Amino acid sequence: MMDSVTVLILPVLAIFSVILVDWKSRYQDVHIQDYWQADRFNSAIVVCSIVVIVIPTGWIFLMPFMAILMIFHVLNSKDSRLVWKNRWKVRIAIMTSILICIPVSGFVSVTEPVDVPEWGIPVVTENPDAPSWPQSEQHIWVDGTTIIVVNHVRFPGAFSSMGSGSMILWHLENSDVDEERLKLAIEQLEGIGLQSEWFTLRTTASGQSHEYESGITLPYSIKNIEVNGNKIGEMVTVAMGMWGGEIRLLTIIKPSIPGLSQSPFHHDPYAEQEVGIWLDVNV
Repeated sequence: MMDSVTVLILPVLAIFSVILVDWKSRYQDVHIQDYWQADRFNSAIVVCSIVVIVIPTGWIFLMPFMAILMIFHVLNSKDSRLVWKNRWKVRIAIMTSILICIPVSGFVSVTEPVDVPEWGIPVVTENPDAPSWPQSEQHIWVDGTTIIVVNHVRFPGAFSSMGSGSMILWHLENSDVDEERLKLAIEQLEGIGLQSEWFTLRTTASGQSHEYESGITLPYSIKNIEVNGNKIGEMVTVAMGMWGGEIRLLTIIKPSIPGLSQSPFHHDPYAEQEVGIWLDVNV
């Protein structure tokens, strides 16, 4: 809970710090209330720091949107241009402080994955090779021939749970992060007989959502795991955004059955069984 509050408060503290420094250094003879009311930008930016709570992707979306509005206002208002001429330094300082807070929030810790009794004891609960930014926690279970990976990842600059899961899957799809996650997971498993550098991933489904039996709709992706172009397994990943800027990822990895061309998820294409169990302990 405190980590979520920290993510929300960081930009607010930065905004008020810049405003107070400007008032103290340049307008100390003016009452703070008069100083505040003289520049509507102060109130507008504070309102934005509250509205960001419900904005998907948070400041990452809100900052460009604010910049476009300000440019439009300046181009169409002579008074606005005059105010910007006198107040550009403090306004730029406020915007810069928020921009700094976005990556800083990525260092705020996340919760640890919850144990799932049906999966037994996780075989891996620490990942020393995981990057320090953004913060993440990873647990790995092995259930028969199925590998289950749960990641809790910080989404820098975001607070709302809306849309964050889809954004993370989009990021995984358009970067090498998903492949690195798989390799890090494989490297932590002893006796598997395969080396992580042999693997490549090929996406077969992404940008879609599925409503699970619990009534919760989650975005998902499906990828083939290949070695030298030959499919040896398949992985389904679902993402769930949490309030406070934390994303919870569940990845189910199943090996292909030799001699059969059908998917290892043929009877359960959306991994309903594993996702349902996971949702029971996370919702």
